[in-house]
Amino acid sequence: MNNKNRILKNIAELEDLYSQVKDRSSAPYLDLLNLMRINYEQVGQEENDIKICKEIENFVINSKLGYDKEQEYLLASYDTRARFGDFRAYCIALEWNRPIEKQFFLPRRKILEKHGLLQAMQDVADGKLDFLFVSMPPRTAKSTTGIFFLSFMAALYPDRSILGNGHSTALTQSFYNEVLNLMTSEEYRFSEIFPNINIKNKSAEYSWVDLNTDKRFHTLMFKSIDGGTTGIAEASNILYCDDLIKDIETAENPARLDKLFATYTSTIQDRTVMRKGKDGEYHRCPEIHIATRWSINDPIGRLIRTYDGTHNPRVRIINIPCYDENGESNFLYDYGKGFPKEYYQELQKTEDPITFRAKYLGEPMERTGHPFTKENLSFYTDLPEQEPDRIIAFADPSFGGKDYFSVPIGYQYGNDIYIEDVYYENNVDIDISRKRLLEKLIKHKVTKLGIEKNNGGLEYSELLSNDARKLNYRINITTHNAPTTKSKRDRILSCQSEIKGIAVNEMTVRIYFKAESCREDNTQYNLFMRHIYEWSEAEGSVQKSQKDDCIDSVASMIINILSPGSIGVASSKFSITKLGF
Repeated sequence: MNNKNRILKNIAELEDLYSQVKDRSSAPYLDLLNLMRINYEQVGQEENDIKICKEIENFVINSKLGYDKEQEYLLASYDTRARFGDFRAYCIALEWNRPIEKQFFLPRRKILEKHGLLQAMQDVADGKLDFLFVSMPPRTAKSTTGIFFLSFMAALYPDRSILGNGHSTALTQSFYNEVLNLMTSEEYRFSEIFPNINIKNKSAEYSWVDLNTDKRFHTLMFKSIDGGTTGIAEASNILYCDDLIKDIETAENPARLDKLFATYTSTIQDRTVMRKGKDGEYHRCPEIHIATRWSINDPIGRLIRTYDGTHNPRVRIINIPCYDENGESNFLYDYGKGFPKEYYQELQKTEDPITFRAKYLGEPMERTGHPFTKENLSFYTDLPEQEPDRIIAFADPSFGGKDYFSVPIGYQYGNDIYIEDVYYENNVDIDISRKRLLEKLIKHKVTKLGIEKNNGGLEYSELLSNDARKLNYRINITTHNAPTTKSKRDRILSCQSEIKGIAVNEMTVRIYFKAESCREDNTQYNLFMRHIYEWSEAEGSVQKSQKDDCIDSVASMIINILSPGSIGVASSKFSITKLGF
């Protein structure tokens, strides 16, 4: 009987015992599971082995036995799963001997799992993706996760080649050093997880490593984007690009961006080769791009447009800003690692807004073409002492989705309009939005509200009127068609002087926004202003992707409520006193 047949006979006997066991919480049962794990792996029965490994994990995690073999078996199950291609198991097993407070993976696992980065890496390993684009704030684990993944893939496929790239030799040298450290340091368990993988050759000078055999196209090779790869490098396992753009100066120079992308396509991407995937089909070598999104025309932006990244199932985009939807930090890891929201708030106060948006919010922006900035808008800290002529608002409605329901609330004193508050939310239910908007309208005693008819605005106005009537709140609500003779962009630009608070003539209204120091706790207002600063007048695709509801609602207020002939006291016959305020 040959060795394989002997193992298969063992498996049959072990499976028979497995089916007969009644007490599945005992030490002998765990011993049985471990024996099954060993035998399944020896004959490559991956599906059965993974199932047993996960049962071992569940057993140990929930066990109260105190059996001295539990941790040993648990670690062995992670080793087995890693050898079968489980990236999470590899990360756990790799750092098993390190104190938890010094570990990279486990303190960050929960957050990285939540944001989908670990699953995305696993999908690359499983051959489900051609492109993975990752954008996260600095020092939030994206590059180190990438280096862990490269060491993992190199061990799984030592005969294939990984080509890693960055903006400079110093950066790619650091990638080489870190990968080599993971593979050779006693602090990590790389050689225990992959006992049949050894470093055959390496070059610190040229940043490459060969596993098991010498190769023309090395198992791992790292080159700067301008280092040249023709004839010496190939990517048949992973093409890895981490920060191809060196700095914001490069990102702001269209000619340099064009040259950078041409270099990428002609000397890096063209080194990829087709390879057979787990599904039996031939696919392109997968690419992982990790970068700060400096510009809409950076390599990631161009690749997303080229390969239809928003609709292509073989493209994954992981773009996580520093704040979550509630303004809390997205990167508060366990064991004191990561960054609280206060850290990012302090940076936001001192950092250039466009730079902060790119580095910490993952939103590429062009510095040119922004007509509304902190420097050229007008602000106020206190309202005038006298009563306003009227209090007005204009709603640009949106129900669900990424567009924002935007309602600036203005206190009118002659030609001067002070935006005292805003209602600004997206992805909100229509009933909830009516309740929240009405609360703000009543709070500020708004007597005139205009609503854009488009996208359900007419029906919304009728529902809101009924809501107000039930509360005995009298407000003049009018609906307005969006102009068809002008694009949204042109409509906004036609109100540029008014929005900036510039009096072109005696009939010009002037908009004043609340000073930042007076709205620190008003998250909706702060987001409203950020999106105004970010609005670009550039023509083309940017008009479809940017958040323009905020500035458009201000322009619509000027056109529909504050245009000549409507300036002065409110048209409502009901005074504030009669309304009971």
